[in-house]
Amino acid sequence: MKYFLYWGCSLEASGSNYLESIRPVSKILGLEFEEIDDWNCCGASISYIGANDLSIKVLNARNLALAEAQGGYDIVAPCSSCYIQMVKVNHEIQENEDLKAKINAVLKEGGLNYTGSIRVRHLLDVLYHDVGPEKIRSHVKKPLRGIKVAGYVGCQTVRPYGEYDSVERPISHDAILQALGAEAVPFPKKMRCCGSGIFLTEMGYCMNLVKDILEDALNHGAEIISTVCPMCAMNLEAYQHRINKVLGTNFDVPVVYLTQLMAVAFGLDMKVDAALDRNYIPPEVVLKKAIGH
Repeated sequence: MKYFLYWGCSLEASGSNYLESIRPVSKILGLEFEEIDDWNCCGASISYIGANDLSIKVLNARNLALAEAQGGYDIVAPCSSCYIQMVKVNHEIQENEDLKAKINAVLKEGGLNYTGSIRVRHLLDVLYHDVGPEKIRSHVKKPLRGIKVAGYVGCQTVRPYGEYDSVERPISHDAILQALGAEAVPFPKKMRCCGSGIFLTEMGYCMNLVKDILEDALNHGAEIISTVCPMCAMNLEAYQHRINKVLGTNFDVPVVYLTQLMAVAFGLDMKVDAALDRNYIPPEVVLKKAIGH
């Protein structure tokens, strides 16, 4: 199974532990990922501050055109912000010939053209539908038994089109957690927004969003939170101590990527392959309950 992996800006910096854990896990599962040569930012960050709509569309269309020219494989976006930008633009181009013509007029300046043939997918989609929970379970060497995990989906991972999971009652994240041997803790706020890219400009408001999500997960028994979005991971984990100081809470909840949990359950090295040493809040204490070391 061959795909283009579009990791975007976050996975090269704040979400590098996500990218590092994707690589060994995908190899075990038989997923072959290629990088899109000369890819560019999807523009998710500037879209929050009123960037020109056409410029955002062209940024994403350029990546789509490059992928089309370089082999036409599905583009897999592990970052939910990248995913929502690219899948939305792809739909708009495929459904609006006037917009396609306008975008291609811009792309022509760089020697590119996009016909609309590429499929954009989230990593969770590929793990659940192309690989499947049963195959994932077959590679588990150290089941995460006894660990209660809150699978935080967030507001962008399955939206806006719900192409691979329900936008109201998603099951894919929890199904993979269960395949790893963990207990997937149900909690009502698993799809609430964490603030995404507006956290830095609206910190007071976003702190309360994160507080509500963390409290809901803990109140339903979670010991650790799993996510598949670098923006969600940063907001839920990096600001906990500041939230404690401002809002009088006492959070110290490990937040990990689903692929980090997969690497641990597959028996891979917790530092080299799972990159757990890059997390802000060490998750090893919780994980060692199951794997024993």
